[in-house]
Amino acid sequence: MSPSAESEGGVRYRWVVLVVAFLVHLTSISLIWQSISPLKQAMAADLGVPWPNVVVVLAAIAFGLVFTQLPGGALGDKYPVRYVVGFGALLAGLATGIRFAVPTVPGQVAVSILATLGMGVVNPNLIKVVTEWFPSGQLGLAQGVLMSGNTLGIAVALGLSGGVVLGAVGSWKSVFLLYGGLTAAVGVVWLVLVRSPREEERPTDVETGVPFTSGERIPFRESFPAVLRSPSTPWAVALIALAYWSVLGSLAVLPEYADAHAFAVPEYMLGMSPLAATVGALGLPPLSDRYTRRLGLILGILGITTGIVVMGFAVALPMFVVGLLVSGFFAGGLAAMFYILPGELADIDPNHVGTMSGIMLSLGQLGSVMGSIAGAEALAVYGLEVSTLVVAGPCLVGLVFITRLHLDGRGVVEQTTAAASTGD
Repeated sequence: MSPSAESEGGVRYRWVVLVVAFLVHLTSISLIWQSISPLKQAMAADLGVPWPNVVVVLAAIAFGLVFTQLPGGALGDKYPVRYVVGFGALLAGLATGIRFAVPTVPGQVAVSILATLGMGVVNPNLIKVVTEWFPSGQLGLAQGVLMSGNTLGIAVALGLSGGVVLGAVGSWKSVFLLYGGLTAAVGVVWLVLVRSPREEERPTDVETGVPFTSGERIPFRESFPAVLRSPSTPWAVALIALAYWSVLGSLAVLPEYADAHAFAVPEYMLGMSPLAATVGALGLPPLSDRYTRRLGLILGILGITTGIVVMGFAVALPMFVVGLLVSGFFAGGLAAMFYILPGELADIDPNHVGTMSGIMLSLGQLGSVMGSIAGAEALAVYGLEVSTLVVAGPCLVGLVFITRLHLDGRGVVEQTTAAASTGD
């Protein structure tokens, strides 16, 4: 087979990789996590606790991901992502499937933490896989498709788990057994179908024509310090933490926001937010492909903040729905933009994309945990309007951090370095 034929095959195959990555993201990250929220009432009855106590089972996943995604991303830089992601999905599915065997709150928390061992490996390395296969001009679209798997999984989890699926299978334990089995099955599909790109299949730098390489066997002691030394790292971490405060913080208390209004909000409408996020994930990143990454980030921050505030101050159902759709659209778009960053920051070596993804996602989860707690506490003490301001406000600070990222042109650093060398 000629090299050109192999290259054409690689171009077609990258879309197979993306479809499987979409399915892994849908099951291993969002479905098994966000289904806890609509099932917490049913779980509370069997666990013998008030339903607010079950929130710790949900929060334990966010907390566990703080610690597991950083080493999980580094594993993808050291070992083949085919096996890292595949076995991570299998572990996440197994942990979810055995929830039926631990009918206590501490037991459910322990299972959540076990699940994060697999989820923490899967999430950052899906970013790395897409970065390895897609050129910069298509990276926004590809990462948007990847993120849409997450948002679609959330839509299924929130919109169907507590009603349709629970009614069909009979108990919350059976729901998790079903979801865990699906997750493990998709992990097997990943192991069978997905591989790393060959040299001729890798995207090339548009300025140098050299293929981007992100090799294996990069030790943690090398990748971790290299990422920490990069000028963009602290600003990217702070930006994603503030964004997750608003995006995931609002999602964690969305059912309570709906109940706090004087007008009734049908349960199925809560699934509209992640559906809108799916559209946002497919819309905002490709826009940044055409224009700039900074534009996508700015629009995402302004949009999610506006949508959350509109939800909180809505005086009627139509206004609440508008806020729900706006916040969902830009939340999905903004989350997808963060998946682009590790592969687009000029000061992050392609060999360290997995580690950078892990650092961003791990520390970003701190914002998710704190935003969820702050939003719930403010709702209980001060009411809906104050809670939405507490959840939405911090994200705006991220507008300042965007200016400190080394984005929109890998050649800037290279040209600066070359000019300095000439001067010497």
